[in-house]
Amino acid sequence: MPPTTHERFFRVTLLSLLIASALATGLAAAAHHWQPNPGTLNRWLPALLCIAYVAQFFILWRSPDKLIGVVWVAFVTGLIGIATPAWVFSLQAWQPGAAPLTETLPPISAALLPFLLAMILFTPPRQLFRAALVAWAVIAGPILVWLIGHPDALLSPRGLDMLITLGPVTLMVVLFIPFHRGMEQRMDQLHQERARAQALAERDALTGLYNRRAGETFLSNMLAGPDDADALILFDIDHFKSINDNFGHDVGDAVLKEVAARCTTLLRKNDIFARWGGEEFLVLIRGSGEAGIVRVADDLRQVIGETPIESVNKVTASFGVARFRRGDSMQTWLKRADEALYEAKRAGRDRVVAG
Repeated sequence: MPPTTHERFFRVTLLSLLIASALATGLAAAAHHWQPNPGTLNRWLPALLCIAYVAQFFILWRSPDKLIGVVWVAFVTGLIGIATPAWVFSLQAWQPGAAPLTETLPPISAALLPFLLAMILFTPPRQLFRAALVAWAVIAGPILVWLIGHPDALLSPRGLDMLITLGPVTLMVVLFIPFHRGMEQRMDQLHQERARAQALAERDALTGLYNRRAGETFLSNMLAGPDDADALILFDIDHFKSINDNFGHDVGDAVLKEVAARCTTLLRKNDIFARWGGEEFLVLIRGSGEAGIVRVADDLRQVIGETPIESVNKVTASFGVARFRRGDSMQTWLKRADEALYEAKRAGRDRVVAG
């Protein structure tokens, strides 16, 4: 199955994030390499993270169907890559005689904020708030605890920056998640309401078929990329005025609904079936030669007339069919089908005529 638009968007976004993460960790690895005595963690962790992000990029590039798996691996990689130095350097800073955390800690906050924003984009809504809160606590927790336990370092410029960034600022991002979810739900609701309104605007209220306006739109679209195998059918119910006069409009409405339902069972999903007006209907068929379209029309004629409809007994319909011809406009194509339909009526009704 081909990927949806949303899947393609998320895949491209994740590929971009993986490249950005690989570049960032690669630059960090290079910077630590040129430092005197960078330490084991600083020497190896950025390089390993860079390799991991590059590997994930190529896996997703070659196998788009592994999107969900790569998302979770990327989250775990990012969490390990940020949380590990947060805990290691915090624990080392508690040791007697150790350098303050404000002097040794890598720029954790620069990585934590993009990590949380990526979580907002990729994590399922029901799991997002809890997962982001846990990630924030795991990463920022040991650093904030150390800062609170060392007031002198806390009041230094780096200490205040770490406190504000890892505390209120990052927590604001986490607390933004419920608002983000509410906005997503509202957008989904608006999208659904718009889809319902559009469906109502293009559907016939009685039969549930497309209405004439929608039928004309589909016909225009077909003419924008026509094919000699395209065809249309116009048909209407024979003596429908007599049905209304003799049995009432409620029965007439029931006949229209039953005819629409019977014909729908025979048509393909990609065929367009519209109520053209009153008792007249339009069918648009892609990829059907003249013999094929006559056969489709005759099948519709038979399914309408073969079983009596309650209250009115047998109901028949007359059909005019017209295959697309080069140079046809909407008017000329419909006119040939309409002339064929009236020829079917003049010839005695309950028949198919090709125009």
